[in-house]
Amino acid sequence: MKKYLTCAETAKLIRQSLKESFPGVKFSVRSNTYAGGASINVKWTNGPNSKQVNAIVKRFEGSYFDGMTDYQGSNYSSINGEEVSFGADFVFTERKYTAEFLQSTLEWTAAKYGVVNNMKVIDSQFGAWIEYTGGAKPMIGNMTLDEIAMNIASNYSFDDMAVSPTAASVSSLGDDGYGYNSVGRIAA
Repeated sequence: MKKYLTCAETAKLIRQSLKESFPGVKFSVRSNTYAGGASINVKWTNGPNSKQVNAIVKRFEGSYFDGMTDYQGSNYSSINGEEVSFGADFVFTERKYTAEFLQSTLEWTAAKYGVVNNMKVIDSQFGAWIEYTGGAKPMIGNMTLDEIAMNIASNYSFDDMAVSPTAASVSSLGDDGYGYNSVGRIAA
């Protein structure tokens, strides 16, 4: 018999998985239910990159979306061999940076490529970003210094990632098989 989890129960599993996977990193995990569905928003500052976090949280999505046919289909999953239906259709992630993290990345990038750093990091309640202070934009190949610095920052990986027993207990059983690139139901 399939077990149905609420969006809040799914968010609790995500919180536990992130705590196990990235010790010491603070995550905000918020569930949102609305007419016709539910979602979970995961936010954090610095720490692991989006690819590392998505590898953990995306397994808790109860649906997938096929933009080719404008179709939302179902994902099938199990926890420790018991079939479950996760209460959130989608899990969205957002990583922000502190000014100190961006400043050090910007300075490191300028020194590595030997270019003049005529930029500064702006910090606000909405996060940090890089802004030009004047003069020519320093270019490295066909990219500006700030583009390279942001690329380095976004791909920075968290070295202390641990295996989460909670996330490892989740297995995919496939999907409904109707969407483009869907796989269909996998025999349990």
